[in-house]
Amino acid sequence: MSPVADAAAEGVTVRAAYSDRLLAAPSRRGVVRAALRFARPHSFLLMSAIVFGVGASLAATLAPVVVGRVTDALLRGERETALLLAGVGVGLALLQLVLSAVGRSRLARGGEFLVRDVRDRIAAQLTTVPLRFVERHRHGELLQRGTAEIAALSAFVRESSTALLVTGSTVLLLVTVLALQSWVLALVLVLVFLPPALFVMHRFRSRAADAYGAEAAAEADVVAELAESVRARSLIAGAPAVTRRRLDDRSAEINAHAVEAQMRTVVLGRWISAMSLIEGVTLAALIVVGVPLVGAGTVSVGVVVTFLLASVTLFSGFSDLVALVGAVEEAATGAARANDLLRATASDRPIESAPGESLSDESAKDSGEVPGVGIEVDDVWFDYGGDPVLRGVSLRLASGVRHGLAGRSGAGKSTLALILAGLYAPTRGTVRCEGVDLDALTPAERALRVAFVPQEVQLGTGTIADELRLTDASADEGDLRAAFAALGLTSWLDGLPEGLATPVGADSPLSAGQRQLVGLARIALLESRVIVLDEATSDVDPETAGLVEAALDRLAQGRTVVVVAHRESTLARLDRVLEVHEGTVTG
Repeated sequence: MSPVADAAAEGVTVRAAYSDRLLAAPSRRGVVRAALRFARPHSFLLMSAIVFGVGASLAATLAPVVVGRVTDALLRGERETALLLAGVGVGLALLQLVLSAVGRSRLARGGEFLVRDVRDRIAAQLTTVPLRFVERHRHGELLQRGTAEIAALSAFVRESSTALLVTGSTVLLLVTVLALQSWVLALVLVLVFLPPALFVMHRFRSRAADAYGAEAAAEADVVAELAESVRARSLIAGAPAVTRRRLDDRSAEINAHAVEAQMRTVVLGRWISAMSLIEGVTLAALIVVGVPLVGAGTVSVGVVVTFLLASVTLFSGFSDLVALVGAVEEAATGAARANDLLRATASDRPIESAPGESLSDESAKDSGEVPGVGIEVDDVWFDYGGDPVLRGVSLRLASGVRHGLAGRSGAGKSTLALILAGLYAPTRGTVRCEGVDLDALTPAERALRVAFVPQEVQLGTGTIADELRLTDASADEGDLRAAFAALGLTSWLDGLPEGLATPVGADSPLSAGQRQLVGLARIALLESRVIVLDEATSDVDPETAGLVEAALDRLAQGRTVVVVAHRESTLARLDRVLEVHEGTVTG
C-alpha cells in the first residue's frame, strides 16, 4: 500500500498530487482498463447488447445457406421444400432486423451512459484541480479534451460501435459456416481474399494511429488559438499592424498544419479502395474452382450459390471493418487523450477528506490553531518555474483585522493572495487557516474557511439566484435577500429590473463592479471566516466602488480580510497595510 493510501486508511487528510502537464501524444496503454472500469456499472446492458448483436449476425450468416438450399430444392423439382425454406429465409431476415435493432439500442444506451460517466468525472476533477494546472495549459486544449473529444466518443458509441460488433461477428460466423459447407471453396476464399485484404488493413493501421493522433492534436491547437484570440480581442484590436500580422501569420501556420494533418488521414483512406479489386478476383476464383466441383458431384450448385452470396456479404463486412478502423483509431485517440486528462487531474486523495468527513472545529484546534490568528504563513516560497516570486514569507494575520497588500506591479501581491486563499500551493512552506494546512483541505472545506474574490468575478449561467444557490442549494429567496441585506445592498438589488432573476451569463446587464457585489453576496451566504480580495475595485466605476467598499466594511466584521489594492482610499480603510517588495513582505 502506498503512503498516501496508508494515511487515508488512518483517516488523515493528505496532500493531493497532480501531474504537471498533459501529454501531447498520450499512450493508449491503460485505456482499455479504464474503459472496463467505467463500463462495470453498465455491464448487464452492454453484455445483453452483445448477445443480441451476435444473434443478429447469426441470422444474417444463415440467410445465404438457406438461399443455396432453396436453389438445390428447385433444381430437384421439390417446390414445397423450396417454399418452406423460402419462408425460413424470410423469418431469418425479420429476426435479424429485430435482434439488430434491440442490440443497437441497448449498446447505444450503455455506451452513452459510459461516456456520460467519463464526462462527469472529467468535469468533477477539473473543478477541483489546482489553479496552476489550469494556467499551465491553453484554455482551448482543456476545452477540446473535456468537450469536443468526449462528444466524438459519444458519436462513435452511437454510430460505429454497433456496426463494429455486428459486422465483426458476422465475418467470423460466415467463415465458420462456409467451412462447414465446403472446405475446398472455403480454402480458396481464404487464400485468395484474406492475405491481400490483411495487407491493406495492416498498411492502414500502421499509419492510422500517428495520422489520427496528429489530426486530433492539430485540431486542439486550432481551438486553443481561437479561444486565446477571443480572450485577447481587445488587446489585438489595439496592437500595432506588425504585431497583428505576426499573430495572423501564426494563426495561418496553425491552420495550415491542421489541414496538412487532415489530408494525411484523407490519403490514408485511399487504401480502402483497393478492396474492390481484391473482391473481384476472389469471386472469379470461386467460380473457376466451383464449376469443376459441381461437375464432379463434390458440391451442389446451391453450395456454390451460397459461397457467392456469402462472399458478397463477407466482402461488404470486411470493407466495413476496414472503414471502421479509421473510426476506431479516432475513438482510441480521443479515449487516450481523455484518459490522459483524467490521469493528470486525478488526486492522490478523495475529493472529500478521508475517510469522508470534514475537519471539525475541534480537529482544527488539535492541529495547532493559534488563538487570535486567522492566517499563519510559515517560510513560504513560490516560483513559476524560474526565479522565486516569493522568498521565505512568514506572517501572522490576526482574526477580525483588515489587512492590505500594497506594492508595485510584479512584486508578488496577487501571487501571495492566491496562496493565502489556498488556490496556489507553496513551492515550500505552509499556510494555515485557524491551525489547518490549507493544502490539506478539500475545495469544499477550504471554501468554508477562506473565500477569494478576484479582480474579475466569474459568474456562471442563469440568474443571480442561481449563482448564489451554487453556494447553498437549500437557500430560499428570503435567505438570498438576507445575504444582500447583510451587505447593505437591498436598495441596489431592488433597483435591478429583474431583481434576483437578473441574468448573469454572457448577455448579463451587470457591470464588472456589479458582478463584484454578487460575488460578495455569495461570500456572505457561505459565511467564510477569511476573505481574500485581489484588486476588487481596480476596474470598477467610482459609484459602484463605493458600494463595494461599503459592502466590504460590513462583510469584514468578525472576519479576517486581506485586500490587494492600489487605491489610497481603499488602503486608508484597512487596519494594517503590508508592503510586498521583490518577494518579501514587511509591515
